[in-house]
Amino acid sequence: MRARSTWQRFSFSTKASIDQALYASRMPEETLALYSRWWQLETYLRSLLYVELRSFHGVEWVNHIGQSATTRQQRDESLKYMATADWEDPLSYLDVGKLFPLLEANWPLVEPSLMNKEILMARTSELLAIRHRLGHLRRPHSDDLNRLEQTLRDLEKGAFSAYASYNREFYPDPNLADPVVAAWVREEHETAQRLIQHADRQYDVLFRLSYTVRPYATAPAAGDPISGQTGLLWKATYHLRTRETRPSSLWRDSYLNRNARQLLLHMLLDGGSVAFTFPAVDDSKRVSDAIGEAFDAVLLNLRPRRERSERELSETPMRSIQLDPRIEMNSGWTIVDDTTVPITIFGA
Repeated sequence: MRARSTWQRFSFSTKASIDQALYASRMPEETLALYSRWWQLETYLRSLLYVELRSFHGVEWVNHIGQSATTRQQRDESLKYMATADWEDPLSYLDVGKLFPLLEANWPLVEPSLMNKEILMARTSELLAIRHRLGHLRRPHSDDLNRLEQTLRDLEKGAFSAYASYNREFYPDPNLADPVVAAWVREEHETAQRLIQHADRQYDVLFRLSYTVRPYATAPAAGDPISGQTGLLWKATYHLRTRETRPSSLWRDSYLNRNARQLLLHMLLDGGSVAFTFPAVDDSKRVSDAIGEAFDAVLLNLRPRRERSERELSETPMRSIQLDPRIEMNSGWTIVDDTTVPITIFGA
């Protein structure tokens, strides 16, 4: 059976709104295309900044994005009744005019995942002009779409590096003198002793601890600890061999609210597993505890796996609009690795 197109998956009200804007209000078709391409560009830049700042600064990352974003976020707390899934993300409140200077200020962290610095910075004024035209409802220039798509094409190599390195796992030496390895590989943590074997036998859930290295960082030398290192991420993966979990209920679980949500970078779901990534630079005792809290949350939110119809599978990405941005599914952070070549990240 042929897969349903994106347009076919839209709700009736969404289709009606687009039709009215295009034909009743005479919105240029190029504006809709431009907004879609700008969404790809800006969301990639913001998510990249988040990952690299978190991997370098740990829980203190928010102190390195500027006061204006956190101030706007605090003002928005008075409107909690209309909060979106992004309202807890301070980077989503960063004005676009400050996004590119923040990238430049953190260039050593983001350079491998972008493009030539001089070229990108030289394009900034043109890119912001396009953004301002969109924001102020001005009709686009005939070259605007080409300019945006060329920038996306130029970012392809860097984006692949950002995503593939995130999913390039290394497994620590079980004898490594590292507190997280001691806790979860040698099973010295109280929760590891309680759950690892129990989860395997009773729930058919297999636990694995690995780590990844960001493109700007250097892999640890043999015998060097992973904990305390900038640019390294712990990845706690729970392989659900016969069961599944609902992202929204797992995210709201009280175990995650204790400590883990403050430390985690992402919660990753790919159907057959759920994983949590934590910056290795953060306190190793808190990280070890957070892995245990995530373990409890996963086991408490398991349910029998069921077969999904083609329609349900095709609609899954569209349902993620209500999920916290730290929950990643069907994105580059979950599906792109060294084996997914050739691939186009942006399709531009």
